[in-house]
Amino acid sequence: MKNYFLLLLLSVSLLFACNSSKNDNAATDDSGKEATVKTELEKKFYKRLEGTIAGKPVVMNLQRLNDEIEGNYFYEGSWLNLSIDTLIGKDSVVLFENSFYDYYFDKDAKQNHLGLKWTGNGFKGTWFDGSGNKTFPVLLAEKYPEGSYQFTTGSYADSVKAFAGNDKSPHATIGFEYLKAVNNDDAGKWLDDQLKLISGIDKGTADRATGFKKIASTYLEDYKKEIGAEKKSGPDRGYELWMNYSSNSQQSISYNQNGFVVIDFLTDAYTGGAHGNYGSTMFCLDVVNKKQMALSDIVKIDSNSLQGLLEKNLRKQYNIKPQDQISTVLFDNFLKPNNN
Repeated sequence: MKNYFLLLLLSVSLLFACNSSKNDNAATDDSGKEATVKTELEKKFYKRLEGTIAGKPVVMNLQRLNDEIEGNYFYEGSWLNLSIDTLIGKDSVVLFENSFYDYYFDKDAKQNHLGLKWTGNGFKGTWFDGSGNKTFPVLLAEKYPEGSYQFTTGSYADSVKAFAGNDKSPHATIGFEYLKAVNNDDAGKWLDDQLKLISGIDKGTADRATGFKKIASTYLEDYKKEIGAEKKSGPDRGYELWMNYSSNSQQSISYNQNGFVVIDFLTDAYTGGAHGNYGSTMFCLDVVNKKQMALSDIVKIDSNSLQGLLEKNLRKQYNIKPQDQISTVLFDNFLKPNNN
């Protein structure tokens, strides 16, 4: 595996080295003058890309916040997730390709990779299968056709010690990774308001930092009060080990075209105990009609029929055999519909 990974990096590096080592390339515009194309990846971005992988048309959503790059792409009904493996220089990246359900089909499967170089308006590179036996060309261009929207990324974080002046004091951290609409037109303003609401910021709050600070201050003050009360009334159980609380949220784009934007809102929290908790909520935004969609906007079906469809799809995604109960992956042997 180590030799394969080194070969992958070498292949990617050789591909990227074929171009100039400069950060900018020269191109000619309509006037005949040379225009500079920026070929260095920004530290923060969201990019919607169209192109081909192995000759198949794909649409990719990719976003970056500092050294973290992740996203997804879809083709012919398949939807695959992308996560950072390695950054190479200022213009190239190796990404893991994975499906959440891979493990349930092959516990020993090796992840596929994409080696990509930013060209100034897209990516060129190679897709590598997990075993190292297959490679396919990747060609992607950044595109925002009518009915798709541009965004940028950002973050806010804060923390506090439970007991000031104590080096061993437990502490709490809170963090937000968010999306912000780029355009200031009617659609962009509506989208930005929805993104704020998803993060818990009041709609009328103009500045995100102000909204996040308000949420963080409440969370951190409540933490200090709770830990203080626990120390005063409860037994000493090693506070510095188990009372380090955390709360995080992240917005990412799963779909962005045809007048719709789907936001995947991931949250996780630890408030003591053996493990933390996490959850994911999908927000489907109908930008044209300025509406957050619900399941009832798409399908009219009774709950029993919907439950049957959900359980059938669950078996398909998690590779549950017909003779096995779905409680092999769930706590219960049924999957009731909800509003997500």
